[in-house]
Amino acid sequence: MNERFQSDMAGQDRFTGSFTQQEPIPEAGIEAALAVLRHGRLHRYNTAPGEVAETVLLEEEFAGYVGAAYCLGLASGGAAMACALRALQVQAGDPVLSNAFTLAPVPGAIASLGAKPVFVDVTEDLTIDLAHLEVQARASGAKVLLLSHMRGHICDMDALVSLCDRLGVRVIEDCAHTMGAKWKGVPSGRHGAVGCYSTQTYKHMNSGEGGFLVTDDAELAARAVLLSGSYMLYARHRAAPGRGVRGAEA
Repeated sequence: MNERFQSDMAGQDRFTGSFTQQEPIPEAGIEAALAVLRHGRLHRYNTAPGEVAETVLLEEEFAGYVGAAYCLGLASGGAAMACALRALQVQAGDPVLSNAFTLAPVPGAIASLGAKPVFVDVTEDLTIDLAHLEVQARASGAKVLLLSHMRGHICDMDALVSLCDRLGVRVIEDCAHTMGAKWKGVPSGRHGAVGCYSTQTYKHMNSGEGGFLVTDDAELAARAVLLSGSYMLYARHRAAPGRGVRGAEA
């Protein structure tokens, strides 16, 4: 048995490893990193003709993993959330809904645009309170919800999406704590307009720091790529919509 697990008196496997100390990088991972260092292609756009950047390959693989049409790699989960808000055209002063049980990067992403967080209560199950969400949405006029699946607690996503559709509220899912989780077979991050993930050290996938943004909306994806700083090199994003999509010509 893996040394990080032990069987209890009932024969159930219990995790006995550390949740706050990372596993050593496998040798294959070290060799892959060294290969990148040896050929010097350290940036998404720093490729020679015929080469494909590792970032591009990762975006395509992650899009396939969660079943998204488009994926964009970013510097952090917070950067992914801020980029998603901008792609949804949230402006300074706009109200943005978010559950109150969360961490600073979530309201921080809202504040980074000059927008105003509107906090929603949580239930005893530590998920967003849908009744209070409706109250706050109507009172504030907010048209975007940045939903944090805090500590892996996922609410009734069918009920949430139905409510938000009725209210005209678009949903960004913060999946920093739920990469790989599902609600009724649908991967976390695939219920709303945009899903955001973190690959920071303490998350499910550890790259030290990093993040992903996924969506099926071609216009949102195109905006996100441009907002991430692609300028004239849009075509280097193979997991992005083609140039003909509205937003890709901005």
